[in-house]
Amino acid sequence: MTAAPQRAAGAAPAAADTLALGDTIRFRGSVWVVTAFHGPRVFLDAVQPMEPAEPLIILQTAMTCAPDFAVLDRAAPRSTLPGRTAEFNALPREVRKAAEKWERHVKEVLHEQAPKVPATTPPRPAYDPQRRTMRQRYQAKADQLTQAGTPVSAATVERKCAAWRKEGLMGLVDKRHLRGAAPHGRVDARVVDIVWEVLDDERGRGLSPGTLSRLIDRVEQTIRARYAHLLADPATARGLVNSPATFYRLLERLGINAQNAHTAAARHAAGSAISAERPGTRRATWARWPGDLVQIDTTGLDVLVLGDDGRVISVELTVAIDVATRSIVGSLIVPKRVGRSGGGGRWLAGRATRSFDTLQVVAQTTAPLPVRPGWAPETFMEGSDLPFEDLLAADPRFAGAAARPVIKPETLVIDHGSPFISADFARACHSLGIEVREARLRTAVDKAIVERAMRAVKTGFSQYLATYTHHRLDLRGRRVRKQPLWTIPQLQELFEQWVVLRWQQTPHGALRSPFTPGLRLTPNQMYAALVSLRGYRSTALTPQENRKLLPAVWVRVSRKGFQINNRTYNLGRGNLDPCRGSSGITAQQGRWEVHYSPDHPEVAWLFNHRAEPGTDPWIEVPFIHRRLLDDRWTEETWAQALNIHLTGGGSRRDEASITRATAQLLRTAAAGPQATPASRPAPRADVPSRPVLPAPAEPCDDDMPPLDPHSVRPFRSLDRPAGDLFDTSEPVRGAGQSLEEFLASLPGLHPPSPTDNDPAPPTPGAPTGDEPDGPRQGDDQ
Repeated sequence: MTAAPQRAAGAAPAAADTLALGDTIRFRGSVWVVTAFHGPRVFLDAVQPMEPAEPLIILQTAMTCAPDFAVLDRAAPRSTLPGRTAEFNALPREVRKAAEKWERHVKEVLHEQAPKVPATTPPRPAYDPQRRTMRQRYQAKADQLTQAGTPVSAATVERKCAAWRKEGLMGLVDKRHLRGAAPHGRVDARVVDIVWEVLDDERGRGLSPGTLSRLIDRVEQTIRARYAHLLADPATARGLVNSPATFYRLLERLGINAQNAHTAAARHAAGSAISAERPGTRRATWARWPGDLVQIDTTGLDVLVLGDDGRVISVELTVAIDVATRSIVGSLIVPKRVGRSGGGGRWLAGRATRSFDTLQVVAQTTAPLPVRPGWAPETFMEGSDLPFEDLLAADPRFAGAAARPVIKPETLVIDHGSPFISADFARACHSLGIEVREARLRTAVDKAIVERAMRAVKTGFSQYLATYTHHRLDLRGRRVRKQPLWTIPQLQELFEQWVVLRWQQTPHGALRSPFTPGLRLTPNQMYAALVSLRGYRSTALTPQENRKLLPAVWVRVSRKGFQINNRTYNLGRGNLDPCRGSSGITAQQGRWEVHYSPDHPEVAWLFNHRAEPGTDPWIEVPFIHRRLLDDRWTEETWAQALNIHLTGGGSRRDEASITRATAQLLRTAAAGPQATPASRPAPRADVPSRPVLPAPAEPCDDDMPPLDPHSVRPFRSLDRPAGDLFDTSEPVRGAGQSLEEFLASLPGLHPPSPTDNDPAPPTPGAPTGDEPDGPRQGDDQ
């Protein structure tokens, strides 16, 4: 027997994963049990000591580097990559059994004996570290497996041991079962790139998508032109030349069909939200604290309401939702009308969400939602899950507020709708310090939170209203328009109550606390848990900041003031004279910046950038005919009155008449339907029929004698056969049939022969040729 070297190769390595609590080890000729770890130190208790002794405390590196160190038994099972346990359990049973069998052999080589064998059992001589080196143990295990019918080499055993140390049990799995199928089969990746290249070229040139066969032909042409030198050799052409069936299967894997070819190409060009090839991208649906990421969007609410003009109209809903807490922090419902002809060659524009409406939603995120009279006590913030007392101490505006958090956006995700990409929206967000991020085209993950919230609003709010229309016309009710209708202000207040009572207090599956991961939290509870990360700071806007949020127009100021949408604004006593003339802003051709509210257009604010420091740069300029209007009016009311005025033949420059028409329109709307029965629409059965118009008089009615049918002589019949009407019997061009043969082939038409010139005798009972109802050959012809 040869003596073991100074550092036995059979000793277990000094890695930390070779030692665990409960292991039985040999160290300095004695047997020990690992009882505790304390930093780099190990606590060891002697097995069957001769006399009671204190535990041995030693550095782990000093113990594992000892020449006779070895792990004799492992009582506790090794925890092998717990993160891949599910992956291992998903493998086939035969693969798992083979890996566990190899683990037993590997442990025997590294730990002197098989696992779960008592420590008192002497190890096999072939795996004794005092007698065998590591190389010798590798070879002994290879010989053992070869004799058992599994021929392996010592290098294979060494490779298995190294893989087990690095990856645990998953390192012993046959790698052939871990290889995933290629996403495109055996088709060369260059072919896939050419498919997207051809589709992108069609989109770039504005061509219409065709069939898949045309796409395959163009791909094959590109492959032959680009890789002609590779197609000559069958070895290099493998994967580039494919059958039509392979191409169709490839297009199916890529999600391309004849209907969505260009759409799929655009989606592929946009890329995924997170990609290894695009390291600069960040997850669009992940936020760290309230306000870190807010998404805003507009969609139809699928509800009919009663408009301000008494018509039944649809509405649109704009909401802003915080990603971190899933809280709806702003909402606005506006009417939606399609454009229509106003007569006289004029076109009345439709009404939908404007940039000013989206600005109001952004402004709602900076202020608490007040509780309206008649709301339930559960809507108050004081009894909700929100930290009401702390928020009230930081911001007194929370007194009497509803249970909806105030979350000012730091980053606002928008789509490419015209209200969001307008200059007014970008300018207002910039003035509030909000970063605007545009979602990528045809990339749903960039605004997935707000899109899903819109669907939840329709299923949780819209469908419970009597005037719910459904998004599909074939499922829309027939009597939806006859149901009780809400007005837009009533629907807005109803939706805000639903947000406070239902949305903010319903547990959400994506809201989890790190302290209670098993519980689903409500948006209010999630805000209460995350508000401590960033704190709360009052975001009350000053009047000057609120004016900056209003739509801006650039006007020229003259002696008569300035005009906005056919309305003149001016100050008396020449108070606007300092702003007359050019403003000095070259980019705006000397115009002045003016802000106004479409909901309160009776006043406009002119911004004087020449004002002295410390003075108010805003100049309030009223509408010159505002005294003619006693009730509140809006930009939309003015537009309707202008249309009525123009329809009656009025002039666009007559502002006083337009203002009176606006006042009359407001009085008519305020009066509502007339109470008299005469003004009510009559039932359908009582509607009188249309008056019968008198028949037009005949031009010769007085001179025309009465008509006698027996005195009318019929027109004479044709005195020659139909075949004689044609001068020649030339065959029809493009056919080998003569004209006579063609006529004879027609059903019911048999021209007589040239020798038969006498007419056929009349059939008994048939009318003669002079009678008006007799059939004639010329008539048939």
